[in-house]
Amino acid sequence: MTEEKRRIIETRSVSGAASTLLACGLLFLSLGVFVGNVPIAVGQILLVFGVAIGLVQQRNFLHHLRRLPISSWWLFAFALFAIVSVVANFQEIDKPLSFIKKTRYFLIYPSVLLVPFITWQALSRAWLKEAMIIVWLVPLILALVVGSFYVLGLGPTVRTNAERLSGLHGEVMTFAYGLQFSVIALGILFFTPSLWKSITGLPWKLVAIFAVVAGISMYLTYSRGAMLGVASGLFVFAVMRSRYLVMGLVAFGLILVVLSFLQGNRYFNFEEPLRGNQWTAATVAFIENPLFGLGFRNFEIQSVELKQRCGIEMDWPRMIKGIKTISYFKGHAHNNYIEAFASTGVFGGISLIAFCISWCREVWRSRYRIIFGPLIVAFIVSGFFENTFYDSEVLNCILLIYLFSQIAISSESSENSGLDEATLPE
Repeated sequence: MTEEKRRIIETRSVSGAASTLLACGLLFLSLGVFVGNVPIAVGQILLVFGVAIGLVQQRNFLHHLRRLPISSWWLFAFALFAIVSVVANFQEIDKPLSFIKKTRYFLIYPSVLLVPFITWQALSRAWLKEAMIIVWLVPLILALVVGSFYVLGLGPTVRTNAERLSGLHGEVMTFAYGLQFSVIALGILFFTPSLWKSITGLPWKLVAIFAVVAGISMYLTYSRGAMLGVASGLFVFAVMRSRYLVMGLVAFGLILVVLSFLQGNRYFNFEEPLRGNQWTAATVAFIENPLFGLGFRNFEIQSVELKQRCGIEMDWPRMIKGIKTISYFKGHAHNNYIEAFASTGVFGGISLIAFCISWCREVWRSRYRIIFGPLIVAFIVSGFFENTFYDSEVLNCILLIYLFSQIAISSESSENSGLDEATLPE
């Protein structure tokens, strides 16, 4: 065997190993959308190894670095300012390295774009798309079944907010704000059968079944911000698709509004002061610490002290041993943007907003905007009511959508200009 043939075989072997790691990593990340942090951690580890091997194997690293979308640079910038905010508040933060470690989400996912050829090779595997759809949708069914046991009072233990559907892990907000993207995606796939058929050979009828399951699950979470995200995303899709679809969506929405009003459920409860108090405290935190903030993810730790100092009344009614008590809610700001300014300072807040704007611009210039545009709108809208950019499971879902959108845009560019030799391995 000649030296040239041996080198080609070794290169293909390394490339195959990297693409296999990326394929398996994406599969585990898809599983983590509804299952939780364990598959997400496994998926991230696999992505890191896949990208590392790919970077060593492929040539022209600087070429790919220069071709990264602007939105990826803003993600990197947000991670940088998040780390700086922790370092600047090092003495006030307990276990600062644990918070720095959590910035890995903003670094790992866009780094996959540095190995485009290997990523395309991974996604071209025949088994991957079907497998990703299965590990995404099957846990959705399980989430409805398991969650329903707790809603009906049949669960082995009592969950907080057991009257609301909370999925497999029992966290209502995490489940609802991750579920919103599945509801929108299934709605898009239902009204565009050709898109579903281009992705998988699975029967299109499955989309209708899962769309109904996802819609019922979404309603039973009684999460107003997530429902607003769903409504805004589907409305944008309907506007882009057909005026008849807009009219049908509005009619269906009015039916849900009337149903919720007649039930008198949580969708019409606007008396809770909790979110307003969190927004006020986070705003005060930013005013007092405009440059570096309180430290990435550290507003939650100081939220009670801030509210007490601001003279805000107690906002969290609870039943303890059958006795109703009111205390201070300790938690994040329930708003992506205010939280970013409060915890990472002015530069972190600007980086998050710039990421949202640049991602929107990149998608809207692509023919894939009808797919990813509604999902981005849902992310931006629901982000006014919940910290979706900090919750690990929801953030994993958002960044998966981001990664797939950028891969789609990149493939579109390659189709228009021809595959650049710089993307090929040596």
